[in-house]
Amino acid sequence: MADYSSVKISGFITRSKDLTLSTTARGMALQQLFEYLLNKVPGVISRPNSIDPFRSEEIDIAVANTRTNNGLACFPHLFLVECKNWAKPVDAPTVAAFIDKMRNRRIELGILVAANGITGDPNSLAAAHHKVAMAQGDGLRVLVVTVDDVCKLSSSTELVALLVDRLLRLIASGTSLGH
Repeated sequence: MADYSSVKISGFITRSKDLTLSTTARGMALQQLFEYLLNKVPGVISRPNSIDPFRSEEIDIAVANTRTNNGLACFPHLFLVECKNWAKPVDAPTVAAFIDKMRNRRIELGILVAANGITGDPNSLAAAHHKVAMAQGDGLRVLVVTVDDVCKLSSSTELVALLVDRLLRLIASGTSLGH
């Protein structure tokens, strides 16, 4: 697996926090960071910024996963990534909108890259965590990844380990965060 460039990660994170840039540019920096991380995982192919024909929904990153043994072998062949570079945790209605995007495309897994997490308590499954937990009843899974999580990564092996851990936590406890 591939090592990540700490300089590249730092550059993306710096741009994502630069208040002299527009909110769109800061959000794009977070999206580009996660796409960079994903594209170093063997068997992963991504496509950024797709808009449906009706121009009603945008997909930040669509991902094809060829399921190589040293990649995301336990993940589905297709999944979506939504990036939210908000100063506050992402709220329940926004998480629900992402789940609707997944449902509309019959995609069973999504990764929500939420700069500052999601609202509520992961242990009591309150607020946005409730939306994540309830989606499982429909066969939909949402993994939550924060900027703090990303800052700790030095290789695609570590990203795979993080994502698999989040998936297992979600399956076992209803949330991909918490203890």
